[in-house]
Amino acid sequence: MRIWFNRGFSLAPIAKAMMAADPTLEVFVSTGAGLPIYEGPTQTWVEPKLDDQAYLDWVCSQITEHAIDVFVPTARRHLFASADMPCKVHLPADIPTLDLLEDKFLFAKELEADEIHLPTICAQTKGELVEILAEFRAAYPDIDPCVKPRLGVNGHGFWTLSKTVSPLAHLMNPDARRIREDLFIAALAAEEEEERVIRPLVLMPFLPGPEVSFDVLAHRGAILKYVARTKEGTRQRLQTSHPLEAAAKALVDRFSLHGIVNVQFRRAEDASWKALEINSRPAGGSVYGEPFGTQLIGDWGGLLSGRLAPEQVSKPTLDLNLEMATGLRELSSKRAA
Repeated sequence: MRIWFNRGFSLAPIAKAMMAADPTLEVFVSTGAGLPIYEGPTQTWVEPKLDDQAYLDWVCSQITEHAIDVFVPTARRHLFASADMPCKVHLPADIPTLDLLEDKFLFAKELEADEIHLPTICAQTKGELVEILAEFRAAYPDIDPCVKPRLGVNGHGFWTLSKTVSPLAHLMNPDARRIREDLFIAALAAEEEEERVIRPLVLMPFLPGPEVSFDVLAHRGAILKYVARTKEGTRQRLQTSHPLEAAAKALVDRFSLHGIVNVQFRRAEDASWKALEINSRPAGGSVYGEPFGTQLIGDWGGLLSGRLAPEQVSKPTLDLNLEMATGLRELSSKRAA
């Protein structure tokens, strides 16, 4: 059985975990030119830069040439939803749902009537953002606003806007994701003056946290199992039972999600929980529980290959604290004498 994931984040450890759970699987990964290639998959292909039709043709030829049984697109999904493909294609939802989940403004609007709704405003220009910020500061004088691109995942482009932080804060400590508000606005003004296209932004109140990220294995809108990761600095608590389970289940059911997805919540100033977003792809941290028996990735591989039926998915019990650490990996076997 051969599975192929195209263009996504953290696919190498996911492929490795899948094959560790079932040695009969072969898992292939493709990536963009110039991006790192990591150990783990059976093979990693570098994708050519092609327009939509040429890319679709290339994917189909790769599937045929390498006898791929299941194709899991994590990029350019629109091309494959209705195409006549030479193998099974796994998608986490229909295309209108995926488009909604990618759009942070539409996602927030969808949840307006729910307790977990995070008030979110869209700004298309620098002028709109200035007006919105003035209204926000008047409504929430003690809370800093946050901005991020309306479209996208993984927190790319996220910043907390502060009136009091040092002008060098975003340069001296970029990981804190805090920038002086006037500098952010000045940067947008410079973009407009140079006639660059500004990506639409969304603005919402800063939530102090912590953040809880549900790595979910779902089948047609029903959660089969999950690992909830509570993030606090370099530490994460992994749990297979969590108080936000009902909220996660409701979201997975509402959007009829399928496969492994990531549902994110964060605690607000008033101690209520808000839904940040749903990443319709497996998060990098979805592999963290595998060494401790959660089999989230392993059982997903079983479902994709047909080795497991949904009712055969394991139900692990885990409550574990982890600390993230960096390490060194040898890239060359050449050593000093």
